[in-house]
Amino acid sequence: MKVATNQYFNELTRLLTDQHAEIATLQAKMAKGDNLLRASEDPAASIKILNLNSLVSKQETQTATLKSLDNRLTAEETALTSMRDIMMRIQELTVMGANDTYSRDNRKVMAAEIRGYQSQLVNLANSRHSDGGYLFAGTKNSAPPFTRDAQGKVTYQGDSTRIYLNGVGNQQMEVNTSGYELFSGGSATKDRSLDATFVFGEIDKLVVALESGNQADIGAHVSTSDKLRGNLELALTKIGVRRNVIESQASIAQEQSTTLQGLLSEQKDLDYTEAITKLSARMLALEAAQSSMAKISQLNLFNYLR
Repeated sequence: MKVATNQYFNELTRLLTDQHAEIATLQAKMAKGDNLLRASEDPAASIKILNLNSLVSKQETQTATLKSLDNRLTAEETALTSMRDIMMRIQELTVMGANDTYSRDNRKVMAAEIRGYQSQLVNLANSRHSDGGYLFAGTKNSAPPFTRDAQGKVTYQGDSTRIYLNGVGNQQMEVNTSGYELFSGGSATKDRSLDATFVFGEIDKLVVALESGNQADIGAHVSTSDKLRGNLELALTKIGVRRNVIESQASIAQEQSTTLQGLLSEQKDLDYTEAITKLSARMLALEAAQSSMAKISQLNLFNYLR
């Protein structure tokens, strides 16, 4: 079978084109670091990569949610710690006021100090999260949950709804502490004897007792202030437990994320050693093809008719 010169050129041209295309593909893969540039190169691997990317994205969302929840609980913990410290001071002043050692003027000074603490407690009970919502308002978190009327009486405008999020393995985690639970032992408390504004009413009564110098009434508030301080301690403990759960969940999520990233890397990432070896081989093949074409293009019948 005769092979025309034109056929030689066509075949060499095709080989050169294929070599250039393979080299360009390898260089593009090395630039991106990806094993696949198009899904058509390996449909099965592409489907695995899509599924793994979806799982990684879901894991990242879950990790972000856990971090946001921990930030919220940290804000709650900070507010409750300040409230607990204030109640410890109020308890200390109550004990002092019940003591015969102090004069009526001393008790009036104590009353003024406690009234200042009451305002601080209202402000802390209206603490806000970084997203702008009020921490202790339940689901009605767009407005301050604790408000004061013209007579100084504090009322609660929030609700008692508990908010839950699904963690790793769909484990439900409490997001919030409502105003109803704030001074009665925190989230999931069994003590319903205190309403959301009980503490403020008791402080009002304590202030009146101190200003009037009624030691019997002052003494009656010693146990109440101790109970309120203890409830805030309990609420802090519960927040600590919830933060420990979140830390455990975050650790599990991180381990799962690391595993998924490893599996994704196996499917997606380019093996540079193998790619460099292939590129070197293609470059040599291209040089050989170019050399062959150059020699064939110089062949001419007149070279043999000298």
